[in-house]
Amino acid sequence: MNAKQLNQLLVNKFPKLEKEYHKEVDWQEGDETGSHVVYGDVFAPYIEKIVAANNQEELKRVFIFIEEILLKNEKYSDEVIMFSILERILCDKGLFQNCREYFGKCTEEVVKEMQ
Repeated sequence: MNAKQLNQLLVNKFPKLEKEYHKEVDWQEGDETGSHVVYGDVFAPYIEKIVAANNQEELKRVFIFIEEILLKNEKYSDEVIMFSILERILCDKGLFQNCREYFGKCTEEVVKEMQ
């Protein structure tokens, strides 16, 4: 999966992020903007926001999505999730504690490798 496909997957799964997505990519390379940028600057803050709002249903959706990406076992996608999302979560103990119960099997394995 390339950056454009991964970016579109995010917007398709979470349409409410479309405005923030376009604010981030329109001044760069559009849909071709690297997914590390998009996931780090659009999706990660969204995760932090839903944790702060204690929106457990949306958090569950987020980690189902992350698990689906990791299950594809594609190098680029895995790296985007690992370094733009999971690394950020691991650096914040409170965020990690709030998210951990929603990790799927692949997510849990990746997090163990990262620790």
